[in-house]
Amino acid sequence: MTTQIFQMMNSLPQTQRSGNCQKFRLPVHHSSFLLAFIVSLLAHSPTASHAQKQETASTTKKELPEFPESLGLETFKIRFIRLDHGGQGWDDGMRQTQADTNFLQYFGKAIGVHQIARKGESHRIGLLDKYPRDGFPPFVYFTGNHNIGKISQKDLKILREYCLGGGLLIADAGSKAFHNSFVHLSRQIFPDKTLLKIPADDPLFQSPYSFPEGPPAFWAHGGKEPLGIKHDGRWMVFYHPGDMNDAWKSDNYTDVTPEMRENAMKLGVNLVMYSFEQWNNALLGNDE
Repeated sequence: MTTQIFQMMNSLPQTQRSGNCQKFRLPVHHSSFLLAFIVSLLAHSPTASHAQKQETASTTKKELPEFPESLGLETFKIRFIRLDHGGQGWDDGMRQTQADTNFLQYFGKAIGVHQIARKGESHRIGLLDKYPRDGFPPFVYFTGNHNIGKISQKDLKILREYCLGGGLLIADAGSKAFHNSFVHLSRQIFPDKTLLKIPADDPLFQSPYSFPEGPPAFWAHGGKEPLGIKHDGRWMVFYHPGDMNDAWKSDNYTDVTPEMRENAMKLGVNLVMYSFEQWNNALLGNDE
């Protein structure tokens, strides 16, 4: 059944520019699957020196299990998408520092996936509403280096429905200002839910890489413990208050220890693996 679902995913939203306008189109000449990272990490100076001041949790590597063939990772291209929320420093310098590209390359090697996008990209929040029910991104990445831009009620609804429908919103704080702004935004998206502390022994931090002492804190702009919002037993929002993506940036842009970089990459792999599992379950549920 899942294989049939993936066969249906032969087009995903792209953008086409015409004059000063931008309109959506669905490509039909190639098959590509979107892993979306919507980025809202606060702009942390890429040359800031914080690494020696922080302690990062050590990890114990497990043998990485292969994705089931039904998940389609060998068939569809994995792409990294940052969400443009319109705020100052909305992508925390990820494009300039190749943070998303570096992570994609690490993920591909760790899992053994070869269909990896050559670089990351960015989309507006409204694009999430253009995906078919059986082809939405498993996760999106949200970051920035200042306050989040003004988000319309329509886009708040789109984010809410995306998460409730099976997607994982991964948010990452690049500064204290972003932290405060995201906490406020989470209340707007989910007025009936609150950000909860994610336990150190949660499955998110156990597979495929184990963090025996809990997830790494990095720079702790909004505290040292990841927070999240749950729905029907699954995490639909993961929020890291410590600028995880800063440790993904190229060496000449950020000052991190090798251990810090490795832990950040491994945590990202865990999150993506989790998002695929939950995404797959959501598609099976929609198909029934």
